[in-house]
Amino acid sequence: MVPFDLETPSAIHYGIGAIDKLPKIVRGLGSRVLVLSGRRWFSESRWQERFSEALEGCVVDRLCCEAGEPSTRSLAAAAAKGSRFGPDVIVAVGGGSVLDTAKALSALLRFPAPVERYLEGMEGAVPVPGPGLPWVAVPTTAGTGAEVTKNAVVKSEALGVKRSMRSPFLLAKTVVVDPQLTFSLPLATTGASGLDALTQLVEAYVSRGTNPYVQSIIEGAFMPMLDALIKLPQSPADPTLRSQASFGALVSGIALANAGLGAAHGFAAAVGGSFDVPHGLACAVFLPRVLSANAQLIRGTLARLADRSGAPITGADTVTWLGEQVKALLAAYGLPSDLREFKIPAGKIAELAEKSSGTSMRNNPRELSRDERMEILASVI
Repeated sequence: MVPFDLETPSAIHYGIGAIDKLPKIVRGLGSRVLVLSGRRWFSESRWQERFSEALEGCVVDRLCCEAGEPSTRSLAAAAAKGSRFGPDVIVAVGGGSVLDTAKALSALLRFPAPVERYLEGMEGAVPVPGPGLPWVAVPTTAGTGAEVTKNAVVKSEALGVKRSMRSPFLLAKTVVVDPQLTFSLPLATTGASGLDALTQLVEAYVSRGTNPYVQSIIEGAFMPMLDALIKLPQSPADPTLRSQASFGALVSGIALANAGLGAAHGFAAAVGGSFDVPHGLACAVFLPRVLSANAQLIRGTLARLADRSGAPITGADTVTWLGEQVKALLAAYGLPSDLREFKIPAGKIAELAEKSSGTSMRNNPRELSRDERMEILASVI
């Protein structure tokens, strides 16, 4: 057996009704609670009343996260507000950006410093020095798997790049995955977030950093995730399909945190750092092209995934089959098959090829040359 390390949150609660455990979980961590969420959730979610009841008796402050991924600017503002309140615990209710904000805040509130101080690849950056403020992850989408990862993706507007604050000290204290919170997700959000999770499952399975544990859990999650994505456009309120998607996203987060990803995420990070392109969409657009580029090295590995997960492949090459599945899913959710609508200038291709050379690209099954990266970028923008 190949040696490996495994880093996960202390406790994970998954399933319909898991949200009922929240009061006991929070009260075990403190009485001053900072609740993070997106602006729409605070104003529109039917779950607001349940959360208020769950936190009854606690001193609560709320912080609405800005739309899009956290930035150095938004995190500095959030840290300033959080420090004035002085919470014992953070409860993050939302998608990947909200959960990443909670991770970063858990460090910034315990070890105050400019955000850049803890970002990988920034001049003078240092590791997070110790455990941050405890936080509870309550995902409301089935996509990023951010509830179980140890890195917060942060956008630096000044440099036009994304960098990670990464440390096992950022892992959530407790994760509560209740698929009920995803039942009302719009179709486009369901598709983009779900395709992000599917990309994570595939890339972690073939990553240079993969291991037997990661591959085994992916084999149990791949077909439930794909099946849910295929059927949800026709049955968006089906609790079984929503549960499958939440499970797939959860596993994808554990997988990426312990095996790394690949070039699709490398390209998505570069494009998303410079332009307002949704992360999940970018991952799905790049995935078929990356599969093709890696085909010779991953064909056998993907065939094993298909066989062990029970994927219904008949007489087709697994790489080609999976690429076609992703393209079909983009169409089913009304999502574009390229990024041309975002009007990324062709003159930026060389720069984006350089910016894609991060951790995910290094975990790709093989090194993609600068020319190959430029060719893939040119095919989508």
